[in-house]
Amino acid sequence: MKYIMARYTVRPETVKHVKKAISEFIAEVHDHEPRTFYAVFRENGQHTFVHLMRFESDEAERRHSRAKYNERFVKKLLPSCVGKPSFVDFKFFAASKHHWSLNPVH
Repeated sequence: MKYIMARYTVRPETVKHVKKAISEFIAEVHDHEPRTFYAVFRENGQHTFVHLMRFESDEAERRHSRAKYNERFVKKLLPSCVGKPSFVDFKFFAASKHHWSLNPVH
């Protein structure tokens, strides 16, 4: 499994546009990547978004990053960003619930 977190801040006046782009993007991921876990959070009171992703393999992550819908999302998102998005890779360690979506399937 491959786990990635992306974090970015957008200009306040673009939040509505960004939320629409995220919704469209999540729908595409849902339709084309049934084994990918993808969740987006917004920091309370902020214009910062965090994406948590779980891919079943490096190849699944490569397919995701090369997908046309990913390219469309990035083109919509980047003009709204304050600075560059940051990405962090993680290795799964533990979860409080076995059935939690980020827990690897055994």
